[in-house]
Amino acid sequence: MKIRFAYAIAAVAMMAATACQPGKTKSQGTQAEPTQTARQDTASREDEPKISFTMADMNGNNVAVADEFAKHKVTIIDFWASWCGPCRQEMPSLVKTYNDYKDKGLGIIGVSLDEDKEQWTGAVSAMGMTWTQLSDLQGWHNSAAQMYGIQAIPFTIIVDNEGKVLAAGLRGEELTAFIAQQLNAEDNADRQQ
Repeated sequence: MKIRFAYAIAAVAMMAATACQPGKTKSQGTQAEPTQTARQDTASREDEPKISFTMADMNGNNVAVADEFAKHKVTIIDFWASWCGPCRQEMPSLVKTYNDYKDKGLGIIGVSLDEDKEQWTGAVSAMGMTWTQLSDLQGWHNSAAQMYGIQAIPFTIIVDNEGKVLAAGLRGEELTAFIAQQLNAEDNADRQQ
């Protein structure tokens, strides 16, 4: 499992060439609203890396991602921002993947690296992102992005219902194929029991 986590970190570095990076934002540097900092829970009982943090949603309610993971067989954590061109280009594919697999156990949690709440919420609405959206409105200083070493966006981390990392850095067709494989494997296992 440590190899998967190392893969996630390596994927972050590889994504840098085709993604938005710190210092390349179009953000106006607006004043961020006060929010609660993300918290990371400690290591799992199996010493496997698990994703766990709490952050405010678009209504200001704190959401523990572990609670969201438990609702789904597989969850995509999508790090993105409204000002990120590659993120916006990727979104129609992610929306389609979500619509195709949400009834089969897929969840998505968007983690925005926006600083402006109106731009963030406007983009969520305009692009049809109906899944859970979180942000601390700290831009590249987003606590979850810092915690997990996110250096470029868009960036995805795919976890199981316990928050264990299954894959990271997947986009487009590669992401959709991975989700299909995971959910079909789950369906086949359920049928055999």
